[in-house]
Amino acid sequence: MVDDNKKLSTACQEIHQRLTAISQRLTSQPDRAQTVKDIKVLTAASTSQIYSSHDERSTSNASNEGYRCKCAFQLTPVSSFACINQEDQNAKSSHDLMYCIREHGVIIPLQDGIFPPANRRIRHAMVELLKSLNRKQSNDIYQFRAMRNNLTSLTFVTSWGDGAQNALFGDCHVTLHYGPPGIFNASTSSDSTMATGNQCNASNWEEESEQICNECKLSSLTARSKGIKLTAFNSLLAQEGNKDCIIHDDIWITTYTQQNDIFGVSLVPPTLQSTCITRSVKVQYQKSTEAFQHPNAGVMLSSLHWILNTLSWIVKQSAVKPSLLEMYCGCGAHTIPCAKSGLLSEIVAVELDERLVAACRNNCLLNNCLQGENGCAETEVSVYKGDAAAWAKKALMSYKKQKANGSTISNDSAMNFDILLVDPPREGLDKTVCDLALKGQFKYMIYISCGRRALLRDLETLCAGGFNVADLAVIDLFPGTDAVESLVLLERGGNN
Repeated sequence: MVDDNKKLSTACQEIHQRLTAISQRLTSQPDRAQTVKDIKVLTAASTSQIYSSHDERSTSNASNEGYRCKCAFQLTPVSSFACINQEDQNAKSSHDLMYCIREHGVIIPLQDGIFPPANRRIRHAMVELLKSLNRKQSNDIYQFRAMRNNLTSLTFVTSWGDGAQNALFGDCHVTLHYGPPGIFNASTSSDSTMATGNQCNASNWEEESEQICNECKLSSLTARSKGIKLTAFNSLLAQEGNKDCIIHDDIWITTYTQQNDIFGVSLVPPTLQSTCITRSVKVQYQKSTEAFQHPNAGVMLSSLHWILNTLSWIVKQSAVKPSLLEMYCGCGAHTIPCAKSGLLSEIVAVELDERLVAACRNNCLLNNCLQGENGCAETEVSVYKGDAAAWAKKALMSYKKQKANGSTISNDSAMNFDILLVDPPREGLDKTVCDLALKGQFKYMIYISCGRRALLRDLETLCAGGFNVADLAVIDLFPGTDAVESLVLLERGGNN
């Protein structure tokens, strides 16, 4: 288990040392020296309270529990573990299933069936689902035999709102993974391809899953086996005609006066009447369970809080509303709050994953900020499908051609935006994206990173090419692990 305080201290020290080394190499250009005196350590917003996220002290959450809204577990019979004590062995059948996690290649059983880092919605679903899977009829026969047969692992995905007030609040979708010989679908098999005795019949699975879905109050259950995907929906919760596994979430963006931070971000609307609140805007999300979403709601809220207040600071330095190019936009988690803030003149968002592109466009439409759809938001968003590196390469080639011809760079060029916002995967930025940042007209760059090593590499390139680090913060991404999220504001040729 990692010491979280030491982890954050080490991350800050490593980043500081790298920036100091960059500064020493740039001594011939003193106006470009990198000296970050204060790296902020942010706390993840607590999802168990009504946040006042404009005040960091009120959002601190010392507990390492309940922060994950996506978790995956293996399922293994009790008999597989000699480490289970005799009392537990006597209380369970040797064929009862147990949740397990894998650490450093070792399978570890969760003897109490609880995984503390999971949010309350997942923890409740874990207990109820395992209880159903291990329920027996007479003569030691399990009630849900079809669902148990060849079941090897499962994944829980919930809303960011984790049910702090009610453990059954919010969406909860579960995917069950089946190993060979898998699931037998009689309707798609020929007479010569009959199921073996160990295969699960798809029609039996569907019948059992509908019952479990309702009694465990799950939004959906999906079975995945080689060549087979089956989904059952909760008949008590599913809307008519809704056959998609969608996660619904709402957040509120609140604007304050007389505060150091102008914007606050929360999972619940502000309830206290206050003269310091000028407005509160609701942001709605619909996200596919099969595409990426931020797995830590508290970190997502705190990061978004930092981004909005950073944009507010940038706007104060500008004579007009700046424009924003966002790469790796995902489902629009950052995009839409930035648009609803009213701080920006235009947003262009780029994403490679087709499912996330569709989700981002749908979420922009849902929040009345999709370009060309008569939206009422102050800032319209254009969403494009594309690889960030390919997008950057195309923009650089167009820029090079226009420059060679002596023509003016077109206003819609990716080179002409005021701010570049990037939230790349752990591997960091492609070299072409760094080239775009350096050769474009961007005055500012906001870099959200979950891969510290890649971030340090990219900062080396960006700082040597003309950017200075104006602000930097780190936040504990997954307590008990070595993962942190870093948030960096870079200013072209600016002061630190």
